[in-house]
Amino acid sequence: MKNNIPQGSDFEQFMRESLQQHNDSPDNNTWDNIAARQQGRNRWLRFRHFAPRLLPVVVAAAIAVAGWKHFSGDASGLPGVPGTPATAPQQQTAPLLQADATEIPSLAKPGTTSRAPHATPARPRAAHLQSSVPATVVRFDAAEGLRYQSPSTGTAVNIPANALVYADGRPAIGEVEFELREYRDIGDFMASGIPMHYADERGEYFFNSGGMFDLRVYQRGEALQLADGKDCGVQFKSTHKLTQPSLYYFDENQNAWTYQSNPAMSASPQAPVVTENTVVRDNRGLQLDCLPNETLGKVEAWAQPEDDEVAARLQTAVQTGYNYAFGKITMPGWFRKHPYWSNEQLLTGLEQSLIRLKRHKDTDDMFFPEDVNNVFTELKAFKDCYFIINNGLGSKKSFTTKDFNDYFDRVSIVQENGATCYISFFGKQGLLQFYATLIGSTENKSFDAEKVLAEYNHLRNQRQQNFEKQANAWRHFLFTAQIFQEQQEWCMDAYSWFEYFDANLPLMRQRYGKLHTQGMSTDKTLAINTWKIWGKRVREIMLDNYANKRSTDRKMKKEDGLEYALAISNFGLFNCDQIFRLAERGQEKPVFLTATYQNAEGQRIVAKSVSIMEKNSRLFFTLPKASHMVYSPGRNFDIIVLDDKGRFHIMPAERYRKQVPDRQVFAMTLDDVTDKVRTPRDWLEVLTL
Repeated sequence: MKNNIPQGSDFEQFMRESLQQHNDSPDNNTWDNIAARQQGRNRWLRFRHFAPRLLPVVVAAAIAVAGWKHFSGDASGLPGVPGTPATAPQQQTAPLLQADATEIPSLAKPGTTSRAPHATPARPRAAHLQSSVPATVVRFDAAEGLRYQSPSTGTAVNIPANALVYADGRPAIGEVEFELREYRDIGDFMASGIPMHYADERGEYFFNSGGMFDLRVYQRGEALQLADGKDCGVQFKSTHKLTQPSLYYFDENQNAWTYQSNPAMSASPQAPVVTENTVVRDNRGLQLDCLPNETLGKVEAWAQPEDDEVAARLQTAVQTGYNYAFGKITMPGWFRKHPYWSNEQLLTGLEQSLIRLKRHKDTDDMFFPEDVNNVFTELKAFKDCYFIINNGLGSKKSFTTKDFNDYFDRVSIVQENGATCYISFFGKQGLLQFYATLIGSTENKSFDAEKVLAEYNHLRNQRQQNFEKQANAWRHFLFTAQIFQEQQEWCMDAYSWFEYFDANLPLMRQRYGKLHTQGMSTDKTLAINTWKIWGKRVREIMLDNYANKRSTDRKMKKEDGLEYALAISNFGLFNCDQIFRLAERGQEKPVFLTATYQNAEGQRIVAKSVSIMEKNSRLFFTLPKASHMVYSPGRNFDIIVLDDKGRFHIMPAERYRKQVPDRQVFAMTLDDVTDKVRTPRDWLEVLTL
């Protein structure tokens, strides 16, 4: 049966209108409608996929929350109510905690004193607390307080009972951890990364530290502080006696030091400033008033010499100082390094060379001594001569290949009888001794063994006498320098005096130029009178010193540090320090130049901080800006740079001393020492302290 739809019917018209309204492209909300219809289905699919993975995490979190609520009370297990102070026990005095303490509170465990760091606090810790400087940790009950004394340094800390609170003011209840770090020397300072400079409205200064201490108290990793009106007592002994020290507190938010007025040190409204000379004197442990003949007193004094001898020595000293100041002569390195050695010690050290037995005509028993460095100038007497080993004398029959290949440090030739000599070669490999006969070469027609050996002895004595004369001239210059020094310069030892002389050549040229013009280096009468006036002045100073009951000990005894009883109202890092500026002549402030740094391969180093050390004066400080370098020509500064990658680099003092700035730029080549400085002890070794 066929479906015959009549044309023009109502159904045909309905279908035609429906097809005409159809749109081939989707409506704007088509996909939104589909997503809405699918939303419920999608939630179910996601739940089926992730539920097995999330279930263990949810269970663990629930357990942790329950545990926190249960244990948030005090150490006795009482539940804590946030914001509600617990009833404080009756206040009592805490027993003293020491390494060998026998009476310790029930919650203070003697075994908990350690060098290991405690758990990481909730908030980031100060950078120096992450250093390799060890800490001592002691646990105690906040309700009982703490009395602790370090068995190694003597530093004592007294925290009152019920004095600890959280940052929001809630009291700390139960067991807490006390942490003490002390920074006592340059190794500690370097390992800590603590900045060693200070600034106030007067300008910038450098620190000279007598020691630092850092006090912290934690409970479950959160830092505690002292309640309002509570103080922590600290008995702290400085590393050495300081003139006008002050107490400083390190503000970790500002990364800068703040002055703390403290009756135990300085209660003045501003931190007192001392001179660099005062700092150096304190570092070396010298007495407040340095006396003549004490500063350079290791040099043997002239004990009642005859007038002519006095005049000759003083004239030589002034002439040497004049020539040195005006660059006519250079101080020998051996004297600069060892000014207190005797002439014999110096000569022994100088008689080191490279000497070998050189074959004569490729024979194994004929040779002549050759000095590669020409230290033993007397060997020139053996020109056109050689030695033949004496087989009949001594145990040596002939030389080995090793004997001819070795280099020796010294040689001594002693005439025994006529041309027979006893020869000694000294070296690290041992001693080589034998008898030999001196003869002339075929070309030497006028050979005379007696004359040759006499010339050898003459040249050797001449060399030694020239050395003696040179050593004495520098020793006289050193000893008599204090006659013409200003009083504050008496506090310098020989090493510092040489550095000071080199760094202040205009002053020294004026001083020794005037003496030279007056005739001090030529007029015997003037020299004798100057010496007598000096002797009278020394006696008067000594008598005054004795009358004032000051020490007349000729030795410079190092003075121990003073103990300070401090009351501090907050925990953190404290510094017992002097502040000073470098004493550049004619300058109120140190001179700074722009600094650039690179390694030996020429790669740029970006400095994060720069420290400076001067070994002889024991000065150690950091520069306010890593991009600046202090310019102090002639000084022996070791430069230590921490770069932006956490690596350490050093420019040794001998290189800094010779460094010449390129106009206003200090270009410095540094050595990477990062792998050598893991601990404070490592720093002391690298810095040769």
